Amino acid sequence: MKKRMLRGILLLLAAALTLLSGGACQKQSQEGLDRVVLALDWTPNTNHSGLFLASDLGYYREENIEIVFRESDMDFIEMVAGGSAAFGLAAQEQVLQARASAASVPVVALAAVLAHNTSGFASPVDRGILSPADFQGMTYSGWGTEMELAIIDALMKKQGADFSQVKLINQSAGNFIASMELEADFAWIYYGWDGVNCQLASYLINYIPLTDMEPDLDFYSPVLITNEETIRDKPDLIRRFLRATAKGYAQAMAHPDQAVASLLKATPGLDPDLLLASQLYLNDHYLGDSPYWGAIDPGRWNNFARWMEERGLLDRPIDPADAFTTDYLPRGGEGH
Repeated sequence: MKKRMLRGILLLLAAALTLLSGGACQKQSQEGLDRVVLALDWTPNTNHSGLFLASDLGYYREENIEIVFRESDMDFIEMVAGGSAAFGLAAQEQVLQARASAASVPVVALAAVLAHNTSGFASPVDRGILSPADFQGMTYSGWGTEMELAIIDALMKKQGADFSQVKLINQSAGNFIASMELEADFAWIYYGWDGVNCQLASYLINYIPLTDMEPDLDFYSPVLITNEETIRDKPDLIRRFLRATAKGYAQAMAHPDQAVASLLKATPGLDPDLLLASQLYLNDHYLGDSPYWGAIDPGRWNNFARWMEERGLLDRPIDPADAFTTDYLPRGGEGH
């Protein structure tokens, strides 16, 4: 569930896209189904439960789709933009940065997997970090992205603390707990995975949700994406894909044990106890207070885009409304 920025890679996309085949990677399978590739944003985890469950229960086949999941090597946006994947997963900031890049990558968000941001900063309780002001003098273990540093800087400034007094390292340990024990004092985590894992391990942490500190940071992560060509040429494919996917997430919420079984089938090495605990946590967040699964609130979307632009995280001004649409979700919804 890590956040990864594609800022450097996106500068190469203008040349790279000319080498990729166009279209939405929609071909006919031997059974006459539309073969559709979906690029994952990370290895299979509970953010993806509804997708794998929809596949196992035949929901995509009911919509005449043969779904193929592909794990990507941080190139999920390139895969979708270039047409080697019809759909993919990404974070809101990655979609906005792709569109604002020099290559003007034409990816569009179609649905929010989670209704609200479930991430924040976590630290072992013995470090005494209760607010961003306490980051000062501490070591932060992160991924080296511009956005995470901009968030820490902005939150510390609100409390009169000095960002330059934070020691920054790129995480080398295998997970959050190992990082805190070996190299750092705090990190940015997604509670549905690392936070739940800390609970299972009885590892006591202080957790500061981003949305408690700054309402504009209630961004969407992850979102399902496609490209503008697919929207123009294959709207029916999008509707069918989203119908099956929404059914999958509804089933995951109703039957978390089935969702866990699907993930274990896809990745047998995962911890079943962590999967179930994470699934139960996320079941309250897939839909949340949204009127329907996948809904994207234009105000929240635009507020975060403005927050990014004000901090120089977008290469050029864009209209954030062009970066998403909910027109193809079941039960309707307002588009951009």
